[in-house]
Amino acid sequence: MWFWKTRERFSLDELKYLNEQLQRVTVVNDSNKDFVVETLRSIAEHMIWGDQHDPTFFDYFMEKQVMAHFLRILNDSNKNSSVAVQLLQTLSIIIGNIRSEHAIYYLFSNEYINNLITYPFDFGHEETLAYYISFLRTISIKLDQNTVSFFIKTKNVSKIASLKDEVISFPLYSEAIKFFHHEESMVRIAVRTLTLNVYNVDDECIQKFVMSAPVVSYFSDLVTFLRQQSINLDGLVAEAARAPQSAPTIGRLEAAIAEIGDLLFYCNDIMCSGIPKLNELMSKHIANLLVLPVLIPSLCPVVDTAATGGLQVSPLCSMYLLSRLTHIVKRKPLVNYISAGLLQNSQPAPTVTKENGVGPSTESTLSSDLPVIVNQEDGSSQPSTTLKEERSLRAEDDVKKEENVSSESESRTEKRRLYQSNDCESPIESPRESLLSHLLHNDDKLVLASLCVLVSLLQNEALDDMLLDALGILPRRKRHKHMLLQALMGSQSEEEPELFSDPPEHFEDEVSLGIRNFKITDFVDFVNVQPKSSPDAGGGDGPGIKTKHRSEVLDALMQLLCRRPPPCAEALWHAGWLLRQLLPYHEHKLSIYRLTLLDSAYKAARDDIIKELTDCWCDVIPSVVTEEWRVCRKALESPSLQRDSSFVLLPRTLDSHAEGDVSSSVVGERMRAAIKVFVALHQMQHLLSEGTWPEFPVLAEPKEEPGNVLIRVGLKLSTVRVGTEVDLFEGKAMPCRVAFERGKERSVYLLVAHKERDAASWLLLAEDTPSRNGHGIVRVIAPLAGSKPRVDDDHPRWLHLRIRSPHWPSADAGKLGTGGSRVKRLVDGRWTLAFSDEESCKNARVLVTEMIDTQSKLVKQVLAPLLDPTPAQKSLEELANENHTSNS
Repeated sequence: MWFWKTRERFSLDELKYLNEQLQRVTVVNDSNKDFVVETLRSIAEHMIWGDQHDPTFFDYFMEKQVMAHFLRILNDSNKNSSVAVQLLQTLSIIIGNIRSEHAIYYLFSNEYINNLITYPFDFGHEETLAYYISFLRTISIKLDQNTVSFFIKTKNVSKIASLKDEVISFPLYSEAIKFFHHEESMVRIAVRTLTLNVYNVDDECIQKFVMSAPVVSYFSDLVTFLRQQSINLDGLVAEAARAPQSAPTIGRLEAAIAEIGDLLFYCNDIMCSGIPKLNELMSKHIANLLVLPVLIPSLCPVVDTAATGGLQVSPLCSMYLLSRLTHIVKRKPLVNYISAGLLQNSQPAPTVTKENGVGPSTESTLSSDLPVIVNQEDGSSQPSTTLKEERSLRAEDDVKKEENVSSESESRTEKRRLYQSNDCESPIESPRESLLSHLLHNDDKLVLASLCVLVSLLQNEALDDMLLDALGILPRRKRHKHMLLQALMGSQSEEEPELFSDPPEHFEDEVSLGIRNFKITDFVDFVNVQPKSSPDAGGGDGPGIKTKHRSEVLDALMQLLCRRPPPCAEALWHAGWLLRQLLPYHEHKLSIYRLTLLDSAYKAARDDIIKELTDCWCDVIPSVVTEEWRVCRKALESPSLQRDSSFVLLPRTLDSHAEGDVSSSVVGERMRAAIKVFVALHQMQHLLSEGTWPEFPVLAEPKEEPGNVLIRVGLKLSTVRVGTEVDLFEGKAMPCRVAFERGKERSVYLLVAHKERDAASWLLLAEDTPSRNGHGIVRVIAPLAGSKPRVDDDHPRWLHLRIRSPHWPSADAGKLGTGGSRVKRLVDGRWTLAFSDEESCKNARVLVTEMIDTQSKLVKQVLAPLLDPTPAQKSLEELANENHTSNS
């Protein structure tokens, strides 16, 4: 009798059997395709197991040329999608998991992989494309100086033996970049990963190939795709503003924001790949295809829409993209060039044309004041746009005293404010002025977007100090440093370095990336920096352009900080952070105009807090102040908006409320927003007068006076919980009846309890304890504050008490960004208590009202040190009086 010998699951015999079965397949059709798919999957499992346990598996794989059988099966499958998908998955698993270097070299040799890469798959089948791109990405992970040679074709273009051959074909790269703008996000991500893996291969031939035609057009197409995504994003922002409740619209907007963020990081990764010419090329494309023709002109109001060539986006979207770009990109020439673009005179947006009908042009028509980053794809050097050849020898009569500059700045700021409020014709001359004008807009989204740009520019370490100073946002510590160096060097001559001592070499000589024929000293000509005789350059009698720009920025930030009604919390925090960078020294004197603004805003914010002391959330105000103090201090020390500022593009997520709504939820949000404003202004006062602020707010302890009604009548408890036993006689309990369910009245006692040396107080309803006479069990608890006792008009024995929400007001109140979550407001509750007679009901109302007033006074005692004029406020008032006296 014959017995079949059983094969082990993972054995060489099993692998041989699978290979033999695969060789017997001559054509793939519907009857055997499932068998072929399962065989391919099993071979992949055996190859991974053999790589880890038995090297003879791969020896057999090479000996029988299984890779050749794979290609044959693919050709015989008549483009059957299931077989193609399984084959791609099998090879991806083998290549991705195999560890033997010898095995990797075999897999990549003999053109097997290249033939698969160039095979005409049916990409109309989504699953085939997904596995194909995954297959290419898996291969790219294994690329290095040794393995890359298996995927390229070269030819010898020189008879000199020392010169390397030229790469004429690189299918892995060429085929992948065809899908860079595919509609499926996972495909686009895989292509980006693959290309970055290629750029990181330290091989001169590969670097030359990616910079050669026709594949070099990938980079201009990439930035053009980014530009189109930016325009689409602007349309989605407008659509979401019209339909803020539409979940599909919000979903598309969030996906577009994420896509643009990924593209910007991808562009930055390309520039950081270590290929100098590629860095330079990407900088040129971003500047000439995105920033200068689209983002910079979009900051200014559109006068002639036809001149924009359809490339205009809204100021909100433009500022968001600029902030993200300058936050992500750290390449010095590009960041400097973007900043210089903010300083150019306002011009119509340039039109981007096509070269030879092939693709977008790499050059655009720009303002003659701003040099163009020239094309270097062919290594040629084109001259940049002509700059003004001579500097002004003297600033005109605007070189005046600091107060005069401040007054002029205040006048310009007022014009911007009137422009924003009245929608009149813009008086703005440059993108920088337009950026500042948005700080004074009533729309907090525009305000925050403008602040994001200033913060990201100031935080970008690659940005040149000269441009920071020209923009008016050079930190005070850096100015002191430069002034100290200038003082140590003495008076300057024509040969001596200027205050900003950057070398006059080309950018490309400094960082192997940049702007050909464009020197750092050209920035001085471009931004119209005042001559050396001005104080900013070391001489003269009065301030110049840079001083005026600083004064304009300070005035705009101060007016934003002191705006009524106040802006959102993030705007206050970021304006405060910027002021802290520009004015970190308390000895810096502010003008009377700025002092008056700050003092008026602080008093108004203090009045808002005092009003809240008589409302339904007065008992939690000290705790909220302590919490918001910590949050504000952290925000002033380090801005967090840059981590994710995308919410400026999203509709507000807080539910709206009707005008005149006095529910506890609405009042609580108003209270929390008022505290945010008060705390921010309070800390800024300390900062501007003393250079720092207390780590914690100064609060007092409530004084329990003998005549205090809470002490005289209220029940003192250390903890308040349902089920707690209380002394009814000690708490002056008031008997009444209540029904929490229809037809089920219960006899209860109304009491008021409070904590010792604390303003927190509660209303209690307790029932008699049968076992102990004069004691009761607490059944229901509610806050005393906001209860608003009221006797029913039709039933004088009924007392109505409003019960506020048990949850504190949302920490997002007063903020523009709420983390994408919609805050639901809870409806207020109500107790209706029935007393035995009208007199008892009236006495209960009077007693509860007195206790509420007493609680409000206790909270005011706690906040007294914070609400009284602080040393910072007093010093500011004294300084204002001193300045006023000296002027008189």
